[in-house]
Amino acid sequence: MAHTYRDHPDPKKRKAPPKKKLEKPEEREIWVGDTAIIERHFLRLNKLLRAEEHSEQDRFQKDFINQKPEDRERGGKAIYRLELLDVHYNPSGQKLLTFALKTKRPLPRYSLAVGDIVRLSGFQTPEADCPVGAVYERDRTRITVAFSGKLPAWVDRENSFQLSVAANLSTYERMREALRLVKEADHSRIAVLRDISLGLREPKFDDPVSVTKFPFLDSTLNEIQQKAVCMAHEAKDVLLVHGPPGTGKTRVLIEIIRQAVARSETVLVSAPSNAACDHLVECLAAHKAPVTRLGQPARVSERIREHTFSYKLAAHPFAKMIEENEARLEQISRQKERRQVRRVIEWEERQEMRTEIEQIRKDIRDLRAQIFKQVWNSSDIVVATHVGAADPIIKAKSFDWVIIDEATQGIEPSTWIPMLYAGKVIMAGDHCQLPPTVHSFFKGKEGSLALTLFERFYEKLGDDSKIRLERQYRMHENIMNFPSKKFYDGKLVADERVRCHQLTDLPFVNGKGLDLTPAIFLDTAGLGYEEEGEEGTGSWSNPQEAKRVVRELDKILKAGVRPADIAIISPYSAQVKLLTGMMMGDSQDPGEIRELEIDSVDAFQGREKEVVIVSLVRSNSEGEVGFLADTRRMNVAITRAKRKLILVGDSATLCHLPFYDDLLKYMETVGGYQSAWE
Repeated sequence: MAHTYRDHPDPKKRKAPPKKKLEKPEEREIWVGDTAIIERHFLRLNKLLRAEEHSEQDRFQKDFINQKPEDRERGGKAIYRLELLDVHYNPSGQKLLTFALKTKRPLPRYSLAVGDIVRLSGFQTPEADCPVGAVYERDRTRITVAFSGKLPAWVDRENSFQLSVAANLSTYERMREALRLVKEADHSRIAVLRDISLGLREPKFDDPVSVTKFPFLDSTLNEIQQKAVCMAHEAKDVLLVHGPPGTGKTRVLIEIIRQAVARSETVLVSAPSNAACDHLVECLAAHKAPVTRLGQPARVSERIREHTFSYKLAAHPFAKMIEENEARLEQISRQKERRQVRRVIEWEERQEMRTEIEQIRKDIRDLRAQIFKQVWNSSDIVVATHVGAADPIIKAKSFDWVIIDEATQGIEPSTWIPMLYAGKVIMAGDHCQLPPTVHSFFKGKEGSLALTLFERFYEKLGDDSKIRLERQYRMHENIMNFPSKKFYDGKLVADERVRCHQLTDLPFVNGKGLDLTPAIFLDTAGLGYEEEGEEGTGSWSNPQEAKRVVRELDKILKAGVRPADIAIISPYSAQVKLLTGMMMGDSQDPGEIRELEIDSVDAFQGREKEVVIVSLVRSNSEGEVGFLADTRRMNVAITRAKRKLILVGDSATLCHLPFYDDLLKYMETVGGYQSAWE
């Protein structure tokens, strides 16, 4: 059934073109050499995946063997001394347990976020009896965890509980199965995509699409964004959309998806993280698109839960009939049990009750099947994480398109999971920002899972199968120019609306005592701001640098900038915790601090703020910079800022690397270099 949007330009006059049938991939001879290449590649991926699984298991094991409970709690990996406050259920039937600290104090701020997989345990509970769930909700004092299935008998109100981060090892099984299916595929869509990724086959294209004649739904797309949409329709197999910071990658994907649905085509949208999936659902829902989010309700943002598959099942009109039937079933069962106890039930009556019970159960099964079918058939757009796309429910639907967002954030084995259902694939991401987090590495030819499928496609495909967006709508040009030169061949262009925008253009900003230089490097060299290692975590902090960051923040707040428009980020979690504690201790207004965001650089990827202060932490005589040596992390840090960027760091330590030496020279050319001595 075709869907029409309210904002569609004159939908009654526009006739949707007939839906194309997917062509059966042409049969081709598989050379022995091809088979060897396929075998070798997937053998390597399986080896890397096993190493990553073992690494994750080892990390969790070492944490609990080597770390003291207080260190685990300080590191955000556990919360101890909890009491059970409440037990209830969500619409999906999951059991929700709500906990709070026995001391009645607030929960540690940086620990166990919504969506985290956690293990519940009591005092000396055997690991085999510890159920695993997902954090469903949390606020300052309470944390709610969702569990599927029956909980062990020891879970009661009298126990003292603890929650700790748990390894989600089932994801590895799903990835291994995907690798097996892709490797063994023959004469299928996934075989075509696999061969293209390995350079064994060339991608194919439909006839060129005219940009000037294409009926765009979003009239505000720029020329390159429009070209990307047209290229998506020309591609028969795969298109890569390279989206540098602020270039509107998501808007392009939303347009592609809406166009597909307007043509009565189905779309599977996938991303590595729940946050990325939820963001896409929000964008699609804003356009009244028929979108359904698959996944554990506990790991889905509360803002979009009404779009989840489980919520739609529970909200269906037939769901009330199921409740009534279940109530009637329970009533008959109780009545039968009571009369059996009194031994007053006749054989004929027993048979009648049994027949009625069987009929009610059949009615419930039929109603559930109808609800499932109706909700699923109306879901033209399905959104799921890569691992969530392994849900057997997805096999009940065929998809014309598979859209992979944040494709440079997912490891290759996970990215193949949604692609198993692909008609054609659109992948969007930015390999110049941070890669997926990987804990295991092999030296030499084995490589790393940090090399994504997007990057491999990018190396193999020609210009007709990939496009880079180059007009950005976020940063002042003085913030943009350095990352543009270092990572994007100097091709990024600041849109006129942001090219010279200033903080003083914002409402309520008076500019009093405010340095309006858009990009600043505040150099702490020679001041003795020494870094400190955090015991038990391997992270770093710099207390004196943190104090200087707070001073810079005070200037910005006094100039009238809202806390909600400011972020303080750092590469190191220890510095994030230190800054958070300082702000909570110094502030006279806790509400103000809640609006201010303090987070790690990695966690802030994909976000933006009017003002971003970056605390670089490292300061030592050896020039050791740790993972700041991965300059993609600095690309992320710099490009989060819209109107003002302040980098605080020690040039004497950082400039052992040419990248940071070039950064300081650039800051000097734009008048942004400042010594903290001044």
